[in-house]
Amino acid sequence: MNILLDTHVVIWLLEDDDRLSNKAKNYIANVENEIFVSIISLFEIAIKVKIGKLSFSEKIHDIVKELDNQRIKILPLSVYHLESYQSVPLFSEHRDPFDRILIATALQEQLSIITIDDKFENYKHIVDIIW
Repeated sequence: MNILLDTHVVIWLLEDDDRLSNKAKNYIANVENEIFVSIISLFEIAIKVKIGKLSFSEKIHDIVKELDNQRIKILPLSVYHLESYQSVPLFSEHRDPFDRILIATALQEQLSIITIDDKFENYKHIVDIIW
């Protein structure tokens, strides 16, 4: 299975946070699964650290090294993801551009997404969500 991690999942994984479910940990640890993180998630982390919304001591470079150590691949943002973004339905209760580009990326790349964000429920008809 090919899986994209939502940004909070990346943070919890790196911090060994108990909020990351055993189910999610098992999917990530399963060597038969190919695990991805969008560059957009790293961008979101950098922004949230900069504006003080997230306390995260690791530098982006260190995060990239740790992801590589855990065999997690970083997906660049492509024009195809942006084109796919235009086909992602817009719901008034979910306008988060980071989430929406992750959904578009998963859609374009045919990836499942691990998240706990209940707003992703709106998109389960176009992308596979792992809760």
